[in-house]
Amino acid sequence: MAREEKRIELRPVDGMAQAKTPAIRLGMERSIPTEQPVRLKLPPGQVKIVQVVDSPDPVAPTNGDHRGHRAHEPGIEALIETETIDPDLLEKRWGRNHALSKNTPWGWLVLIVLLFVGALAWSLMRAGKGEANLKQIKSATVSTLKTEAEEDLQAARLIERIESTIRRYCNTTNIDTLAQVVRQPERVHPLMVKYHAQKPRVSNPLLRISLIQPLTLDNRANFWVATIELTSHEIQNLIIEILDSGEPRIDWETLVCDQPMPWDTFAKERPSERTLDFRVYAESDTFFSHEFNDANQWNCFRLTTLDSEETLYGYAKIDSEVSQQIREELKKNQGNRTSLILRLSIPPGLESKRGVVIEKLVCPRWIYLDPPDTGS
Repeated sequence: MAREEKRIELRPVDGMAQAKTPAIRLGMERSIPTEQPVRLKLPPGQVKIVQVVDSPDPVAPTNGDHRGHRAHEPGIEALIETETIDPDLLEKRWGRNHALSKNTPWGWLVLIVLLFVGALAWSLMRAGKGEANLKQIKSATVSTLKTEAEEDLQAARLIERIESTIRRYCNTTNIDTLAQVVRQPERVHPLMVKYHAQKPRVSNPLLRISLIQPLTLDNRANFWVATIELTSHEIQNLIIEILDSGEPRIDWETLVCDQPMPWDTFAKERPSERTLDFRVYAESDTFFSHEFNDANQWNCFRLTTLDSEETLYGYAKIDSEVSQQIREELKKNQGNRTSLILRLSIPPGLESKRGVVIEKLVCPRWIYLDPPDTGS
């Protein structure tokens, strides 16, 4: 902004209101004195500016006269600063001078250099780690491929052993030879002798194996299932256990669905002198009659078995452990019929012609993963 003009007020000295205004000439001419000198009264705080004018024809001062070389007061135009000054130009000059006088920002330069060096070091470190990781990945990949190749080789050899065991089982009629390729032979061999005494084994060689796949039972991964077709075009499903030695063994009991006696014979003769463990299909029912007519006291289960037309009804006390266990197994199977091994008995004098008492849930499936406890 332009500087505000200051008003200069002229007043006569010593209250002489009628004094004549002096005539002042600038330049080369001499001043003509007036009767009284005129003094300019400046505002308070204003510094008086005195201009010395050199005369081209100086007069030597005599008797203290300073008219030849004297002080000369400037005119009004000098006091009010007739020269125009651009304040913006002054501010620009101030900024330029400040910029020129400002110190060089060495701290920022050092910081930038450090950041650049750090970024370079980080990049080199990442490159080194990346190369190391690449080597690790390559090594792990090679190791994985080797492991997979070994596993594939072992699996192929296992399949070969399974096929060999199946062919050996199907192509022989000798019970002692069969006992060499079945599970738990010490317990199962007498059962095989008894079973084939009633159903002699005939030659029925293997035609082909249509399926071999893993089977998990109670978190055990050492079981397989195979679907085979015999020369008689009979289709059979075999459950095979792989022993710790790597040898396959066929579960003979589930293959023939071995029973302590024929189910139909048990349903007709109804022996009451002993308890028997049967492989049955169980499902919930509401057939309450005779001694088991109280639905608040008994749970009823419909019992059937493989290749049989007879149906029996098993009863267990509602609050008994066996009753709760059976209901839990049915629940796991979404209420559908479930394969179980149940210990059944027929009390002496029982009037219900189709009723049996369920004494124990021996196994929640038709296969014994471990040899059963025959003493309980």
